[in-house]
Amino acid sequence: MQKLLLFQLVAPLGSFGGVAVGERRETGVRPSHSALAGLLGAALGLERADPRQADFAAGLAFASRRDRLGPLIADYHTAQTPPARKGKTWATRRDELAGERNTILSRRDYRADCAFTIACGALEQSLFPLDTLAEALQKPAFTLYLGRKSCPLGLPPDPLLVEVEALEDAFVDYDRRRKRPEDYAHYFERGGEIAFDDYFTGLARGSAARVEMRRDVVLDRELWSFDLRDEHVVTAIGDAAP
Repeated sequence: MQKLLLFQLVAPLGSFGGVAVGERRETGVRPSHSALAGLLGAALGLERADPRQADFAAGLAFASRRDRLGPLIADYHTAQTPPARKGKTWATRRDELAGERNTILSRRDYRADCAFTIACGALEQSLFPLDTLAEALQKPAFTLYLGRKSCPLGLPPDPLLVEVEALEDAFVDYDRRRKRPEDYAHYFERGGEIAFDDYFTGLARGSAARVEMRRDVVLDRELWSFDLRDEHVVTAIGDAAP
């Protein structure tokens, strides 16, 4: 039997960034490892600059079930910045923009009305047990977001600890024991996907339809540095709605 933490992520808008090149910030089709670790870190009250961030993320494994992806929405941003000057700093944003300015245009992609069910496993080196993470999700220290800060959750995470022999059983058990299944039924679409870390390969009953490589494991939050990982994707998960 394997102990796992299950919780739901529902939001009017969600965005799951990948490698950003140029002016466009695309979104993935499911939460990244860094986004999920960041969300749990926020629930615990870990600051972004906390030196434990990388070790905290390295001790967690995730499986995500895509219940509703929602339509793609593009948002165009403009930002003003001063010319780059080595060693130059400003005390305030007003001072920064007082002189010559450049305008940067960018596009950021979001998914509207999206929902995911997440399974979290704790590796041996995990800094916190799953019980502590569940308690933090019940009463988070910081506001929780689905990717970007502009994407607050639309429903509580509703964490639940389960002990199962198979990953699929964890999702089924969670669906049966949701506190308010009627609130979530709107978001559930049949035929979604389950994507999981290597940690779950021994728990998944079927073999993955494909393996995707993502650069989303936190190495350094301050330097915005991330490592690669394999994500196994199962395309058919059954039709049991909450």
